[in-house]
Amino acid sequence: MDLTKDPIPHLLKKIAIPASIGMFFNTMYYIVDNYYAGLLSSSALAGISLAAPIYFMGIAISIGVGQGTNALVGNARGEAKHDIAEQLAGRAISFAWLSAITVGLIVLFFASDIFTLMGAEGKYTDHAFSYLSIILPTLAFSAHAMAANGILNSLGDTTSFRNSLIVAFLANIVLDPLLMFGFGWGVYGLAAATALTQLGSAIYLTWKVKHSQLGRCLTRQHLLPNLPQYNALFKQSLPASTNMFLIALGSMIVTSAVARFGEDAVAGLGIALRIEQLVLLPTIGINIAVLSLVSVNYGARQSQRMEQIALDSIKIGTAMMVLGGILVFAFARPLLALFTNDSSVIEIGVGYLRVEALILPAYVLSFVSGAVLQGMKRPVIPMYFNIIRQLLLPLTFISIALTIIETDIYGIWWSIAIATWLTASVQYLHMKGFSKQFFDT
Repeated sequence: MDLTKDPIPHLLKKIAIPASIGMFFNTMYYIVDNYYAGLLSSSALAGISLAAPIYFMGIAISIGVGQGTNALVGNARGEAKHDIAEQLAGRAISFAWLSAITVGLIVLFFASDIFTLMGAEGKYTDHAFSYLSIILPTLAFSAHAMAANGILNSLGDTTSFRNSLIVAFLANIVLDPLLMFGFGWGVYGLAAATALTQLGSAIYLTWKVKHSQLGRCLTRQHLLPNLPQYNALFKQSLPASTNMFLIALGSMIVTSAVARFGEDAVAGLGIALRIEQLVLLPTIGINIAVLSLVSVNYGARQSQRMEQIALDSIKIGTAMMVLGGILVFAFARPLLALFTNDSSVIEIGVGYLRVEALILPAYVLSFVSGAVLQGMKRPVIPMYFNIIRQLLLPLTFISIALTIIETDIYGIWWSIAIATWLTASVQYLHMKGFSKQFFDT
């Protein structure tokens, strides 16, 4: 693929579809975890639902490094600076290890305090901590894989990551019951299976990088720390990591509000979120494709292509999310029934999914706008919008709904809807205006 010359719809298809398929299996991976946790007990299921946003706080650093690597290496390639691209790619691997180990241990240290802040108490918090005590110290496996994937994404290769996620999903189907029930490790086994599959993905993706155009990045010279390039990676990755971190904090805000309605409400939200993630998979693939394409074309100063990339991706993504919203609204109940027969849990999940069905197109505007700005080496701007969308508006609207208006749990769902549409609309308009300045120069 030539990311600066090939037809844009063709490139979006070639990059986004493998990425979406890969993320489908990634989401199914955690649905398998939910399924086996449910077999263990409803308390274990609630525990990993509670742990999910905290774990995501840790994994945010991995995702940010991957996105930052994609942007910087892609820019260097677009500018025809192959040596710089190799150096940045190698430093991204070592930077990922250092940052992930540090963040993972810090998050684990404060996990109990975070549970307290969320207002969670009871046996399911013990299950949550058991899960996190394994998964957070091994976070570097995931970080390594995401950095390697960022290198491959900058080359237009999303197929390798897709393959690694498919294999990890299949391995998880076997490892989960083996470690949880065969070895009798319970929730610890669930986390250990995740750590093992992430290690396998890291090894495979490293092999793919070794045999790519940027294979020399894995030499000792390029892996050793370099402060100026670490600083460049830090500046590009931190806002992207912060965006992911904000998603985790936003999930914690919602989960803590939902926890007021009981353990069943937390479990219902956890299942519904997994279903929502499946529906959003096409937008994630488009987001990856937009970042890869814009970063290279920005480096090559191809302004017209950048504008067309944004327009085409929004049109395609919106059409898919409208269809996805209709299906989710219609089939919310049978989808939830696949994971639990508890009527209380199902009712909570149905309410969430039917309101979320109305929000799905807004995520397209938000994700594409953020990816365009990241590709233009302006990652701080999406971070500010995420602070508003994930923290400020939800906190405000949920507080008003529950304490002043005194609504039921639907007040939480509608607060999310209003916050998401408001922020996504303004973010899109800002991206359009900012990009126009670049296109006119």
